[in-house]
Amino acid sequence: MPRMVKKTIELDQDYIDRARMIFEVRTEKEAVNKALEMAVIDDDIIKAHELVGGKGDVINEVFK
Repeated sequence: MPRMVKKTIELDQDYIDRARMIFEVRTEKEAVNKALEMAVIDDDIIKAHELVGGKGDVINEVFK
């Protein structure tokens, strides 16, 4: 289980509301945690892409 810590921070409520809808979760906490998880996963994907020498340009062509 991930290590959980309590934080007091100001967040954009519109982003939180949108994240709740996107991830289909009930609580703001779930939405924020899921958004952070997705940011980390995105970073891992980008780093893996860079490791293979950027050979994924074909992917960019597919999604144009």
